Amino acid sequence: MLEIRDRAAVVAPSEPRAARLFPLLVAPIAAAGLIHALYLAYIVVPSHDESSALFFGQLAASGQISMFEDGVVGQRAPGVPYIFGLTQLLAGRDLLAARYLGVALCGLLVVLTAVLARRLAGPLAGLLAGVLLAGQGSLVAYYAFGDFHALVPVMVLVGLLLMFARRTPARNVLAMAVFASLFFIRSHVMPMIPLALGYALWRARGPVERAALLAVTAGPPLAFLLWDPKHLKLLAHMPVVNALARPLGYLPFLYLDARPFHGLESQLWRLATLVRRYEFLALLSVVALMAVAWRVRRTGRAAPYLSNRGVNVVAGLFLAMLAVLLVVFRMNYKWVGMYFASLGPLLAIVLGAVWATLLTDEGIGRWLRRAGMALFALGVVLPVYYNRNPSMPIGELRRADPVRAVYVAAAHLARVVPANTRVFFFGPVDVYYLAGLPPTYLPQITNYDTIAVHDEDNWATTRSGYYGMLQVEYWLGVDAEYAVVSPEALTTFAVGFHGHPDVNVPKVERIKTLLARHFEKIDTVREYPLYTYDVYRRVRPGPAVLSPG
Repeated sequence: MLEIRDRAAVVAPSEPRAARLFPLLVAPIAAAGLIHALYLAYIVVPSHDESSALFFGQLAASGQISMFEDGVVGQRAPGVPYIFGLTQLLAGRDLLAARYLGVALCGLLVVLTAVLARRLAGPLAGLLAGVLLAGQGSLVAYYAFGDFHALVPVMVLVGLLLMFARRTPARNVLAMAVFASLFFIRSHVMPMIPLALGYALWRARGPVERAALLAVTAGPPLAFLLWDPKHLKLLAHMPVVNALARPLGYLPFLYLDARPFHGLESQLWRLATLVRRYEFLALLSVVALMAVAWRVRRTGRAAPYLSNRGVNVVAGLFLAMLAVLLVVFRMNYKWVGMYFASLGPLLAIVLGAVWATLLTDEGIGRWLRRAGMALFALGVVLPVYYNRNPSMPIGELRRADPVRAVYVAAAHLARVVPANTRVFFFGPVDVYYLAGLPPTYLPQITNYDTIAVHDEDNWATTRSGYYGMLQVEYWLGVDAEYAVVSPEALTTFAVGFHGHPDVNVPKVERIKTLLARHFEKIDTVREYPLYTYDVYRRVRPGPAVLSPG
């Protein structure tokens, strides 16, 4: 339960004047975040995951495929591909069209962050939280992608705003409905649903409200799973519940491509890399923790730093979900850095509230407060320039302008390969997708590591969205009319992916043999700075064989 009086200890006496100025000050902060994201949308290197999601989204939104049919891995919740796929229906295959939606969501996210922090801890906390989020280049670069990164925290903050509004049964149930909808958006935030449900049930005032909360939480996911048995494929990639999907032949991708767990030393190095990526948020967090501990010890009381129930709830939700990410991605902490972007606004809200209290605490000397202001300002301004996001191009790659180059390479590929033809594809899908070429074999547009390492049951392999050498033999031997293959991707798959060169090298050699036997190389697309693409055309038919199905 969060009442307005919970904020009394942390809201400055000048709140009425600050409240009047708040909208005028938030507007330029949101505009700055919007401009920051728009700039990065034209800069950050295209992501294979981003383009793959747009490919599937376009196909699903246009009714050409189901997100869970055979040939599709099915690890994605359906909401994001459909939402961003609509941008592709409106604009055609256009990376920037999807990124514009991400940019708009980023601007909205800055506003929601500021508004929620203000509701919990006052206008100054709201302004500090908003400006802090708008300046974090490592986070904003993710939000600028045409993918889920900004959408997820927008939904989380909308749910929290409803939950922390004036408490009524209707608002409590509506807030829970927003959190429950995360089931359809992204699997890494699904653990937030029971956390929010527990808090909502605690706030509920009677059995009718509790029943409504349980209904809006469990009803839609259960209806979705029961509507079509194929939807159970989503569960195949989740621990414990994946047993429900096994009898249908759905196997988790972690098993099919045999991804290894990294050792302790490797994981510690990855955690250090993640701290470096978000170094300014880490610095402001450490300084805030030390300052709060000093003030609490010196004054002998928790107020005002630890007594704001709403801020404590947000902090607890952030820490709980961070722990979830560390458990879910325990095999490789490299992935935590990307999914941390979903939690970034929660941390910004907590830091905004804590720093607002520190900077207005009369018990702290004037010079210390000025030093704190300077440090906070540096934590906002410097990450705009020192952007540690791994998708930020630097040096020669930056000069090559990868966003422009991916369109140039796609135009080249489109001139070489007819649009209505059967194409064997191997490589990152960015250039291929923007070239307008067909998804002849669906598993190949998910990723180029969807040749299964474990292929003991080929029926289950293909049903789960991967493929084996049985399919490769047919596609290259008989079926495909063209082949578009990245030699760099072949090398990476053979010796770099998941540590299985003994299995993957023979597969790559067989692909090269089939290409040499049945195809001629007619061109190479070199405009994209990260990968080249060799283009092949069939010159002689293969032996008549039955399709592997």
